[in-house]
Amino acid sequence: MRFPRRARRRVATSTFVSVLALTALVPTRAFASDADDKAAAALHDVQTANREIPSVQAAVNSAQTQLLTVEQRLANGDILYQSKDYVRASVVYSEIIEGFPNTPSYPDATWMRGETYYASGEYLSARRDYRELVNHASESRFSPYFSRALARLVDVSIRLGDYASLDEVFQKLGQIPPSEVDAVLAYAKGKAYYFKKDYANAEASLRQVEQLSVPQANGQKGNDLYRPQARYFLGLVAMRNAPPLPPPAAVTKIDPNAPAIAPQVGDVSVEDTSDGPRMDYKAAIEAFRQVTLLPPDTDDHKHVIDLAWMAIGRLFYEMEQYQQASEAYSKVNRDSPEFDTMLYELAWVYVRLGDVQRAERALEVLSIADPNNTYAGDGTLLRADLLLRAGAFDKALQLYVQTRDQFDPMRVKVDNFLASTKDPAIYYDKLSQQDMDVLDTSDSLPPIAIRWAREAEDGPMAFAVISDVNQCKRLISKSEHLINKLVSVTTSANRVRAFPELLAGEQRALGLINQVAHARLQIAQGFDSEESGSVGGEMEQVRAQRRALMAQIAGTPVTSADFAELDYQGQKQWNQVSQDLSRRQLEIDQLHAVVNGLRTMLKQDAQNGIQRDPATVQRFNDEIDANDRDLKLAQDQATALREQIEIGRAQVGLGDARYQNDAIARAQFRDLLDREAQLASEGQGGGSAQTYAQQTQPTLAQARATEDQLIAIFGQLDARVNQKVADLRGKIDAEAAKIAGYKGTLATYDTEARDLVGHVAQRNFTLVRDRLLGIVLRADVGITEQAWEVREEELDRVRNLQTERAREEQILDEELREVLDDAGGDNSSSSSTPPATGTNGASQ
Repeated sequence: MRFPRRARRRVATSTFVSVLALTALVPTRAFASDADDKAAAALHDVQTANREIPSVQAAVNSAQTQLLTVEQRLANGDILYQSKDYVRASVVYSEIIEGFPNTPSYPDATWMRGETYYASGEYLSARRDYRELVNHASESRFSPYFSRALARLVDVSIRLGDYASLDEVFQKLGQIPPSEVDAVLAYAKGKAYYFKKDYANAEASLRQVEQLSVPQANGQKGNDLYRPQARYFLGLVAMRNAPPLPPPAAVTKIDPNAPAIAPQVGDVSVEDTSDGPRMDYKAAIEAFRQVTLLPPDTDDHKHVIDLAWMAIGRLFYEMEQYQQASEAYSKVNRDSPEFDTMLYELAWVYVRLGDVQRAERALEVLSIADPNNTYAGDGTLLRADLLLRAGAFDKALQLYVQTRDQFDPMRVKVDNFLASTKDPAIYYDKLSQQDMDVLDTSDSLPPIAIRWAREAEDGPMAFAVISDVNQCKRLISKSEHLINKLVSVTTSANRVRAFPELLAGEQRALGLINQVAHARLQIAQGFDSEESGSVGGEMEQVRAQRRALMAQIAGTPVTSADFAELDYQGQKQWNQVSQDLSRRQLEIDQLHAVVNGLRTMLKQDAQNGIQRDPATVQRFNDEIDANDRDLKLAQDQATALREQIEIGRAQVGLGDARYQNDAIARAQFRDLLDREAQLASEGQGGGSAQTYAQQTQPTLAQARATEDQLIAIFGQLDARVNQKVADLRGKIDAEAAKIAGYKGTLATYDTEARDLVGHVAQRNFTLVRDRLLGIVLRADVGITEQAWEVREEELDRVRNLQTERAREEQILDEELREVLDDAGGDNSSSSSTPPATGTNGASQ
């Protein structure tokens, strides 16, 4: 069937129009589909955020359950204690004691904190914790530590030299039934009686340790932890009770400087009896030998056994049985803390035996094993003396010169230190500065001089005052720094970091708020696809402002990983600043080394006889001092910057400036998008935008409602943070007041100690100077003796050569006389006898 031409033309035209209409509708439907997907995704995100509102409180509860339990805290403290990190361990134990006083772990933490203080030498603090355990021994949870705490109170009294406080321990011990006394208590009683000089009761208690250290018939387990120590103290008791021997024949010392060896064993010294009657130490030696029969199963027991061998050697030395003494000394292990002392004393034993070679060998081993040992000067000089007597003049001279060059500069420094002032308080201040490492290197005292001053009379107690005061100053300074850091944290915008459980809740709430913001972002992207490109008026301004914020909204964190990444980026910025400061610090240290090197060079040149113009030297010194002052200023600035960096790092996290900027942008973006949707619904963005705006209005309304709920929850969490911060600030202020009080009390003690400790330091450093002077003089005398011995040897050699020459001349003279005599006899015979004839006569 054929249509008319006009009909065919109408069909073609309608078909073409339909195709054009279809072509025009394809992109519109595609854009509409994309906008619809974004609207649907936004609705889904908003609904999800609304459903997840209860998860904020769940996050808080979960974070609370993830906090360390008291048992876990105690385990962490034990790890730190075993690692010898006593400062951090004491902090952990203190947190348990203050935060969990009614838990079974409270006595454990109290005991371990006492042990931590005891190990770090803070005996008064340790005594406080041990007394706490003893005073609550009637409670079942404290009873396991009663005997050990009493034993430690005895140790503390001995360490402090406070023997009067032992009466308190005896009072507590008297309250214990005999059936409940274990090896630990028996050992504590024996040691306490010993230091009270009640040797009879001490021996009885110490022998009780031996009985309680083996399993009992009633099934009670033995405790051999203190068995070697108890036997050792039995040896000390036997030594105290040793009877006298008949006076021996006079013995001439090889060297007038040879010491009478006095054993230092544990907390007591075996007195030097060289000037008094000789004692019969056979029973004491046998008691100490019983210690050496025990197994060295722990480090403490190994040390006690080494101390026993040292005591045996010393007692044999006092009894002038030098061969047995050398055998006892040789039993000390090479890794023992007593090895250096043993080598020095063994050398004197060999000197007594007349074995110069072995004595010199022992001193050589001592100089190699520990070049900075206490006997450095005396040991080197003794070795040089032995080499000199053995005829090794070159080696002896080398040791004499080495000793003089080593100790003479020390003598000069100590002499200058003493001559700098006569005010004892100045000595105290300089020693305090040296102990705090703030004294200039050029003015610092040699470490060995300080060690000798500490070991001199009253030195341990006097220098302990300096160390304790300076330690208190350091602790107060650290406490003040920590308080400032806590104040900066509590006053900063990210103060929620101080409370992990609330931080988890706020982070979850903020993540959901940002999730709602991301839903708005998807709606905004849908508007960009639906709105007409040519808009004007308010619509254009709103859309431009909204688009400017979209990138920042897209970067807001939602998940935990997002928050962690944001914190990492914040810390990274401070790390870069810290690295730059570290490079600056390295430059400062290098320049400090150059300054010290220049000072040393000028001093050594003067000592080596290099002459320089005094004006030039003064100019050099002035320039060095000026540079040194600049370096100190740079160091102070670097220290201040380091503190600021630490504070800046502490202020990174939820609530810092980045989060505040995000909150402002989020609120602006919300208002702008709502206004844009309102304008689009009024038809200012075109028909498609109007339809899309009407479609997304419910989603935007639900987003605002959900966001308001989350913001309210976030505000509640922030209120809880503020409450906790207020409580924390109260505690901080209270601690700051205590620190201020401690600082004032310390200043009072510091003032009182200046005069007393200064006098002791002045006297002890005078003794040290005299000792150093004696070493230098002995070295000079040794150099003179070496030169004299070399001269005498050369003279002896010349005399021997002359004697040999005279003898040879005499022999030659005698032979000449014999020849002459023989020649004279032949002449007389020839004058009376006619000469022979013939062949023989001719040959003659």
